[in-house]
Amino acid sequence: MEQICVLSFLGINSCLDLRRRRISLILTAFYAALGIFYLALDGQRLPLLLAGGVPGLLLLCVGKVSGGSLGLGDGLTVLVAGLYMGIWKALEWVTLAVLLAAAWAVVVMVCKKKGGKESFPFVPFLLAAYVIPLAVQVAEGVER
Repeated sequence: MEQICVLSFLGINSCLDLRRRRISLILTAFYAALGIFYLALDGQRLPLLLAGGVPGLLLLCVGKVSGGSLGLGDGLTVLVAGLYMGIWKALEWVTLAVLLAAAWAVVVMVCKKKGGKESFPFVPFLLAAYVIPLAVQVAEGVER
């Protein structure tokens, strides 16, 4: 259930972020409610899963302090998806997304000669950071 919810949430919001540079707040609220319901069903892991929202809260704070360098939608996306993952998986996921975004920024700066103030959508990197480990798991399972 976690993977389907997170993949669909990130997939839809990635498309929206690429096209409009915005995410859907209605969709985010829906997946947040669904995530809270999921948490309620899995009461034994409740504190760990609730803690999964902490990286999103931190990104929301960074966005506020930086004057919007990191968008509100990015922080909300991490907050909601983190509810499904738990703290440790959410931290790994966000770290990989930041590394992918940084690598992309270097490529864009070198190849297109753009400046360091250029903005780009972050949610697609969150999607990629979620899909890459899943693809590796599938590939490892196929080899055996």
